[in-house]
Amino acid sequence: MAPDPRPRPRARTPRVLAVLLALACAATAAWLHPHLAPAGAEVPAARTVPAGPPEPAGATRPDPGAPRPAAADVTAAVEHALTGVPAARRSVLVADALTGEPLAARDPDAALVPASNQKLVTLLSLLTHAGPGERLRTRVLAGDAPGTVVLTGGGDVLLGAGSSDPGAVAGRAGLRTLAERTAAALAGRGTTGPVTVRWDASLFPGPALNPAWANGDVAAGRIGPTTALALAGDTLGEGAGAADPAARAAAVLAAELDRLLPGGAALAPGPGPAPPGAAELAAVESAALAEQAELMVRESRNDLAEALGRVAAVAAGLPGSIEGARTAAERALAVHGIPAEGAVLSDASGMSLQDRLPARTLEHLVRVLVTDTGGRLAPGARALPVAGATGTLAARFDDPGEQAGRGAARAKTGTLFTVVSLSGHVSTRDGRLLTFAVLLDGVTDPAAARDAVDRAVAALADLCAAPCTAP
Repeated sequence: MAPDPRPRPRARTPRVLAVLLALACAATAAWLHPHLAPAGAEVPAARTVPAGPPEPAGATRPDPGAPRPAAADVTAAVEHALTGVPAARRSVLVADALTGEPLAARDPDAALVPASNQKLVTLLSLLTHAGPGERLRTRVLAGDAPGTVVLTGGGDVLLGAGSSDPGAVAGRAGLRTLAERTAAALAGRGTTGPVTVRWDASLFPGPALNPAWANGDVAAGRIGPTTALALAGDTLGEGAGAADPAARAAAVLAAELDRLLPGGAALAPGPGPAPPGAAELAAVESAALAEQAELMVRESRNDLAEALGRVAAVAAGLPGSIEGARTAAERALAVHGIPAEGAVLSDASGMSLQDRLPARTLEHLVRVLVTDTGGRLAPGARALPVAGATGTLAARFDDPGEQAGRGAARAKTGTLFTVVSLSGHVSTRDGRLLTFAVLLDGVTDPAAARDAVDRAVAALADLCAAPCTAP
């Protein structure tokens, strides 16, 4: 592995360390989309790292006052850790987060299957087009006939069956609460039942299942139909309504209305939209998109990634379809000047083996997140799991050779058949922030490959610009 020969940007003006925890407030023109609720005066923070060790040092802004390690030392550290890794192909890039100076590289422009690192592109697309403080509205509209209501999806696939839970991300918007509000609105109109409940999930048109997904992954519940209306878990094959999540949500609402209305309620035999200009009877709102994005990245939720990719498309003025999500993601990469030569965005979750991303794209994307000064992308930087502490990295960095990375790194994991990937940022012992992307394909031993990648990141965390003193 040799230092990347591309021109090195000049260093920027120094600034002190500042914790990257601010969220952007109101998003521009959110009111143009009825399924999006604009951010209020108080934007809820994304879930923070739990108190106690390890401290997430890797979640800080770049400190230009910290000495930068030499490229030769970075290259040697990564090369040593990845020597003998059981992989046929690899794409690796490590850079200085502040200046973008490449410090180590191995085929950084080789576009490989990224697995769940694809979710980083979806994260960027969402925060670019929709804004972190916006919420998704699930509405009940008056139907085209007396006694008919239409449950209209706004892209929330984390609906709860019970009452809305203001302290939750999944279940923030509850169908029982929506039913209670609908019943009150109907009573105000003099309607006591019987009521027929239709549903409309047409915000996300086109195929609900991406044809690039393996049938076995769908059957196993790793991924499911993407719909604009679903109870939490139903689009992962975990719930009773996995075959038709929107119909299942409507059935839950109908059952609640049947309990509340004197004349009862029943589910219509099929979906159908409300007439143009239909009155809104009631609505519930999801958790802020920043919170949903953090859940998606922290727990690597495939269903949520696919839904949020389509939400980003609609916010960008595109159809909420597979192709719309792809176009929105491509535009987001271009807006931020992220190189994407060779990239193939087959889906939003990384479940497709047709996806391709080079390390250069992923490293630059992470760098854009951690150096954002406007606050809009801040939730993306903080969404990444902390090594040895949270999400999909909670059980990683546990071997003796990996300990230095615990708490010093944040990164998105990826594992899919013969693919292992990890992209994120890490603080050296001097406090210099580095961004990195490692993609391994043709892996014969995924566990050994993950350990090798963790050792590489730990080696970066253990770097010093001068001879290190004992920790």
